[in-house]
Amino acid sequence: MNSNNLAAMNPAPAQASPLDQLTDIHLPPAIASFPWAPGWWLLLGLIVITLLTGILWLRHHRRKTAFKRAALVELAALSATEKDQDFAQQLNQLLRRVALHSYSAENIAGLSGDKWLNFLHQSCGDKPAFSDAALEAMLTAAYQPAANTLPRDILIAESKTWIHRHRSRHV
Repeated sequence: MNSNNLAAMNPAPAQASPLDQLTDIHLPPAIASFPWAPGWWLLLGLIVITLLTGILWLRHHRRKTAFKRAALVELAALSATEKDQDFAQQLNQLLRRVALHSYSAENIAGLSGDKWLNFLHQSCGDKPAFSDAALEAMLTAAYQPAANTLPRDILIAESKTWIHRHRSRHV
């Protein structure tokens, strides 16, 4: 036998597989979460500006409507007044002070009687806050000691509505 035939019959020891020579997959480094791309900075800036604008608007609105909150607190305290005449006078004064704060003094200070009632009706736009009967009863009770029973609950509810809804041109 030939040496070639021997080599063919007895192969050489098995060589390592070519797959064993490959190395593991190299992963890229993790993406950093900082620094952000410019678009994220822009979005963050817009959010901060929006929040600051909202906070400043809210502070301004609360300052602007502080007199309404104070008037509502005073209105709640008025319900404890015993005499109808005192209640009517104090309610009329409260409504007048709120009106003086909201409108110019030269427009409000001289109003009385029907002109004052018309003002209270017209200052809430299309839907008046007061009924004619309740306002008439308030004015009558304020200036006449022996007036009929005053509808306090109705007047307080309508006064709350007027304080909330009246539209000021100066504040």
